[in-house]
Amino acid sequence: MAKTFSDSEVQTARRALLLAFDTFGKRNTFAAKQFVRWKEGMKNRKRPAYGEPAIVVQVLEESVRDMQGETEAGSPYFREPLDLVIGLLGEEDNEFLLFHVDSRRFEAFPST
Repeated sequence: MAKTFSDSEVQTARRALLLAFDTFGKRNTFAAKQFVRWKEGMKNRKRPAYGEPAIVVQVLEESVRDMQGETEAGSPYFREPLDLVIGLLGEEDNEFLLFHVDSRRFEAFPST
């Protein structure tokens, strides 16, 4: 049976969706060697964890598409433009790992 939303739940969801939309739409310019992190509410991959710094390795001039979700339009990865290569340290072995990600989901890591 489909969930029925109360007026209060609908209003809360609408506010959250507008905030997510605005957050997603805020574009940042990144450069190699810059530290980045997920924007709040934008994490759609296992790594990096929220709050975990990543380093920009490369900003791609032309994005590549996530082939994992290429065949399923219902997948959150369907045709996702991956235009940023970030580096992380492996969880167990501290090896330098590279990941292709959607830059719209990231922000500059605050300076300390």
